[in-house]
Amino acid sequence: FCSILFPFKSIANASSEENNKRIISLNSLGADIVSQLDNESLIGIPGSTLLKKDIKFSNKVIVSQGRMPPSLEKIIKLKPNLVIGSAGFHDKILDKLNELNIETFKTNTKSIAQLEILISKLANYLNKDPSNLKKSIKNCYLNKSKSRGTAVILASTKPLLSPNSNSWAGKLLDRFNFDNISKNLESKTEFKGYVNLSPEIILKTKPSKIIVITFPGMNQNSLLSDPVLRKVISPNNSEIITFNYYGLINPGSLKTINNACKKLSNI
Repeated sequence: FCSILFPFKSIANASSEENNKRIISLNSLGADIVSQLDNESLIGIPGSTLLKKDIKFSNKVIVSQGRMPPSLEKIIKLKPNLVIGSAGFHDKILDKLNELNIETFKTNTKSIAQLEILISKLANYLNKDPSNLKKSIKNCYLNKSKSRGTAVILASTKPLLSPNSNSWAGKLLDRFNFDNISKNLESKTEFKGYVNLSPEIILKTKPSKIIVITFPGMNQNSLLSDPVLRKVISPNNSEIITFNYYGLINPGSLKTINNACKKLSNI
C-alpha cells in the first residue's frame, strides 16, 4: 500500500563533500523529495503516474513499472551512489544491491514526523537545506485540534479494508483528530496497518464520516454504486467523502500529501 526510516546503511552521516551524487528512487515519494532538493542528482525513478505528469522527471530513467520488480540490470548500468526503496516492498532488490556494494536506503513513512525525518536525512546527504520542503506540506499543520467525530476509511471494498493507527492513513486521521473506528483493531491481513472490517461493524458503530478511496483510472460513480458499499452506508446517515489513493493511502508526493491534509483539515 505505501512506502520512521530504515536506512540499510545510515546516510545521516554520509559524506556531503561530493557534489555529483547519483540517486535512484524506487518509490515516488523519495523521487519527489530528491528532485526538489537537487534534480540533477536524481537519475532513476519508478514508472509512477504521479511522476510521468511532471516535466522535471522527463529525462529520468524509468527502472520499474507497476508492481513489477525494478530492473536490476538498469539500476546497475546507471552506476548509482544511492538507491532508495520502500521497506517490505523493495527488500529483495535493495539487499541484492547492498551485496554489490551499492548503498541503499529503506523508507517506511507512516507519519508526518517520519516524513520530516526522511526529508532531513536526504537533505543532509545532498548537503541541501530542507526547510522549504517542510514548508511545502503546510496544510498538514493546520486545524489539528478540532474534534471531527467518528470516521472510517474504506481503502477497499473487496475485501473491506480499513487502516488502523499503524498506517500512514490512520496516523493522518489521528493527526486531524478523527475518531477512527479501526484505530485499535489488530491487523491480520497481508497489508500491515490494515484490518478486515465486516459491514456489521460499520453499521453498529455508525461513523459520522465514511471516507472512500478512489484509485487512478477508477470511475467514481461505479465505486459509489458498489453493492458492498451501498449495504454499509444506506441504513445510516454517515457522510460519504471520496479521497484520492495518493496522499491518504500512499503518500505519493509532497503535493499529494499537502492536498490530503488540506481536505482533512476542511472536514
